[in-house]
Amino acid sequence: MGNIANLCWEGLTLKHVSDKQIVTPYLLFVITAFMFELFLTVLFSISSFIFYYYGYNPGFVYYVSGAILALLLVMTVSILLTTIGRHKNVFSENS
Repeated sequence: MGNIANLCWEGLTLKHVSDKQIVTPYLLFVITAFMFELFLTVLFSISSFIFYYYGYNPGFVYYVSGAILALLLVMTVSILLTTIGRHKNVFSENS
């Protein structure tokens, strides 16, 4: 199972890909996903404040969705940082 997880991580971070025409759109996609997740985090925070202010207790699904959103945010940030770190040389080339 660990081998499958390593292969998945290598695929998500484009370990064996060095073509600028593939890396650039992928990084743009991951940055867009990160911005969308930040937007959802702001919405979740605002709704949490409103729920607390008016004394409403949301259901279990609300808290599960918050946990999933936090995990997605952590995973997206780690994918973005790792991919940028691995492909610094692709962007430093004068092509």
